[in-house]
Amino acid sequence: MKKILSLLLIGAVMLFSGCAARENKVRPPFFKITDPDTGGTAYLLGTMHVGKANTVYPDEIYAALGECSALAVELDLQALEADQPRLNNAMKILECKNGSASDFLGGDYDEIRTFFQNKQLYSPNLDAYIPAMWSSALSNKLAGDCGYSSMYGTDRAMLTYAKKHSMKIVELESAEEQYQINANEPSELQIYSLRSSIQTDYEILKGQMKELYRAWSENDSAALESMIAEEEIPEGLEEEYAQYYYDMYEGRQEKMAAYIAEALKNGDKVFVAVGAMHCYAPPDILDFLEGKAVIEEIKFGN
Repeated sequence: MKKILSLLLIGAVMLFSGCAARENKVRPPFFKITDPDTGGTAYLLGTMHVGKANTVYPDEIYAALGECSALAVELDLQALEADQPRLNNAMKILECKNGSASDFLGGDYDEIRTFFQNKQLYSPNLDAYIPAMWSSALSNKLAGDCGYSSMYGTDRAMLTYAKKHSMKIVELESAEEQYQINANEPSELQIYSLRSSIQTDYEILKGQMKELYRAWSENDSAALESMIAEEEIPEGLEEEYAQYYYDMYEGRQEKMAAYIAEALKNGDKVFVAVGAMHCYAPPDILDFLEGKAVIEEIKFGN
C-alpha cells in the first residue's frame, strides 16, 4: 500500500480528474541550501504530484523561484504530454515482455481483474502491462476519488510559473528512467504490492491517501518519515526490496544532491522541485549535502 501512495510523491502520475474550485492553502516542505564561499543558493521544494484546484502556495516559494535562473524538476510533465511519440515509447517500457498480465500475475490475476472491474478500472489494454502499471492505475483512481488531480500537482504549478517567466528548465531525470525503475522492480514485489492494495478496504486506502496529502500540505515531517519507515518488506524478498529501495530512493537522491552541489559550487541560484519523499527517505537529499552546505528549513509566515 505504501508504494501506491508513494507514486504521488515520487515520479510522474498522469491524472485528469476535476476538483472543486475552492481555495486550498498549503505549506509544503521547503529548504534553502547555501554555500557561503561561492554565494550559490538552491531552494528545495518537496512536491506532491497531484493536488486540488486553486491551491495557494506561500509567497515565500514564488519569491524564491523569482530569484533563480533555473527550475530543476524530475521531468517536464508538460513537455512530455505534448510529445505523444515520446510518451508512447516510454510507456512501452512497462509492457509485458513475455505473455500478458495474466501470465505475469498467475493465480492472482482473476482476483485482481475482478477488483478492477468492480471499480470500473479494468480495460483490456491493461493486460499488456506489468503489475506496476496496474498499481499506477489504482493510484490514479484513488487520487481522483479523493478529489486530487495531477492537473494541480506542485510540479505543474512550478513549471507554469517558470515558463511564464522564461526560466531555464532542467530535467533531472526522464520518463524513460522513471518507468525503467518500475520495470526493473522484481515481479514478486510488484505482485505483492498490487495484491496487498486490492485486499485492503477501499475506504481505508482513501483515508491513507488523504492523510498523505495532509502530511505534505502541513509539512508534517514525522508523518512523512513514518510512511517510509513503516513500509512493509515481504518476507524472503529483503534483498530484492533493498535493490528496489536504492533504485527508487537512495540512488536518485544522490544524483539530485549532486546537481545541487554542482550549482552551489558554481555560485548559481537554482530552484529544485522534486517529490517530497526525496526529502525524507533515508539517506535523503539533505543527508547527502550535510556538511557540504548550510541547510535551513524555511518557515512560512501567516
